[in-house]
Amino acid sequence: MPPPPEPPPAPQDAAAVVLAYGESPFLAGCLASLAAQTVPVRIVVATSTPSDAIARAAAAAGAELIVNPRRAGIAGDWNFGLTATNARFVTLAHQDDTYRPAFTERTLAAFAAHPDAVLCFTGYQEVDDAGAPKSSKVSRAKHLIEAAALGRATRVAGARLRAFLSFGNPLPCSSVTFDRARLPAFRFGDAYASNLDWEAWWRLYSEGRVFARAPERLVGRRHNRLTATSGLIRDGVRLREDREMFRRLWPAPLGEALALIYRAGYQ
Repeated sequence: MPPPPEPPPAPQDAAAVVLAYGESPFLAGCLASLAAQTVPVRIVVATSTPSDAIARAAAAAGAELIVNPRRAGIAGDWNFGLTATNARFVTLAHQDDTYRPAFTERTLAAFAAHPDAVLCFTGYQEVDDAGAPKSSKVSRAKHLIEAAALGRATRVAGARLRAFLSFGNPLPCSSVTFDRARLPAFRFGDAYASNLDWEAWWRLYSEGRVFARAPERLVGRRHNRLTATSGLIRDGVRLREDREMFRRLWPAPLGEALALIYRAGYQ
């Protein structure tokens, strides 16, 4: 039986670390959405590519700016963001995404309901450049996977979590908040550029960890030619890494077939 619910964690224990790079036209909107949360959250901008544009956006939002002195790829940036504050609950917010006002509130409530969870994730909605809801083949497929595997479950572990993670990566990192008290040594691996989050979720599943879930679609996810994911698709990195992950999860012929089916939804 799961432990009884606890009082929601104090908001001051929560931080949103926005991973910034280049000159994204969406950074200001991401920061504004975090500033509009129904419970206050500490907002930090972390970057390994400091620039006047990033500094101006952080200052305009009243966010703290922390510069990573090392450029060690995506995993290095994400791991730096995880440890950039002393907050217990850390969301690695992506600069192209937006957050509904209830994101932090619902996340902390889910942690309170499931105190054995090491992370909490929420639902997401794909949005266009203007922030309006949109739909694509890949987002529809991921929503179907989530609905079939999880239903309305708010505590996800074991066979249910395996089913959720076995048909692709339906869990974007920007929707995840980590409980660093339960994951003090957790780090993203640097073997992948596109699937480092999928590999991390699978690793946590393999360790028998519990995930909490707020099913509402509380994150607006952008996918356009400016995002890092789009670049990895164009370079062929995404397909190669998908093949490797599917082969880890399934017998080789089936894993190869699933990777090719999954590829059809990239565009």
